[in-house]
Amino acid sequence: MGQRFFGATCHNRGVGDSSEGIDRAGAYPAVRALEAWVRERIGCEASFAPLPVEASTRQFFRVVADGDTCVAMHSPPASENNAQFVRLSGIFRAAGLPVPAILHQDAERGFFLVTDVGDRDFASVYASEPEAPLHAAIEALVRLQRVQSRYIPPYTNRRFDDELGIFAKWFVGKLLGMVPDATFHAAKPVLIDAIAAMPTCVVHRDYHCRNLLWSEGRLGIVDFQDALTGPVTYDIASLLRDCYHTFSEVEVTRWRRHFRVRSGLAVEEAAFARAFDFTAIQRQLKAIGIFVRLHYRLGRGSHLADVLPVLRRVIALCRSYEELHELAAWLEGMVHVAEPKLRAIAQP
Repeated sequence: MGQRFFGATCHNRGVGDSSEGIDRAGAYPAVRALEAWVRERIGCEASFAPLPVEASTRQFFRVVADGDTCVAMHSPPASENNAQFVRLSGIFRAAGLPVPAILHQDAERGFFLVTDVGDRDFASVYASEPEAPLHAAIEALVRLQRVQSRYIPPYTNRRFDDELGIFAKWFVGKLLGMVPDATFHAAKPVLIDAIAAMPTCVVHRDYHCRNLLWSEGRLGIVDFQDALTGPVTYDIASLLRDCYHTFSEVEVTRWRRHFRVRSGLAVEEAAFARAFDFTAIQRQLKAIGIFVRLHYRLGRGSHLADVLPVLRRVIALCRSYEELHELAAWLEGMVHVAEPKLRAIAQP
């Protein structure tokens, strides 16, 4: 966002679609306080437009005043690590990564005003112009891999196991009323061992089409506050085996190989491809659990429609590996059980 936003002579005008944003977030009383805080910071009237709901407790609004834009964020301190968000913003910007700059903050209340790095996510540009955005996203990953900081903790095997537990608890247990059997427990170390065998680097952890923005040929990266030092396969698996977009296997192979070459990895193609797929399986199972958890914990059904498509992609991927055939069969048996239950909880 341009600096003139803060030096402009602002006019006392209507707030546009601000009231719509507040009404749609009626369950979040902090939003009105956020709106007042933003107006105080910028010194003039502004309109607020809610941005798409993500899989967390945070809320975002595009703020427009005198033709300039920025983004207001409410990030509840009780559930979000705001100190790490601030720290990583500085680290990544210093490394030349296109993450938003923090313009104003009230960490105690979880209020942030950040630069606007784009209003078109990759999901909206893939159909018309996938090449340039994917090239830019992979080049940014190569740059991210070079970041070194003692403030970025490791992605441990215990964490990978705990994330698979989110799937077991919320999808298998809470939604389906079932208990994970020996097949699931036997598959966990197979997945985790393959992932952990890869070289490590800094990983964004949510490097997918809704967190990557494209504006006038420039990349923007958001939702980076959960970054860890983990397997080099993680972010490229997030990008190419996205929960919200499906690439053809030809496209996946092409871009995966391009990434491996650009990264200069001393890992054989077959081993890298296997770990890449196993990383995607682990990550997508975790995501399914999170999608269901959002409904039960926060009353958000925004991601329920993604559950079965992602599960079916996991099953198809598991079928590609003999050691995961039993896991594929076990997951396949859940699809017909999940369908009516998801329909039932999705009803208004």
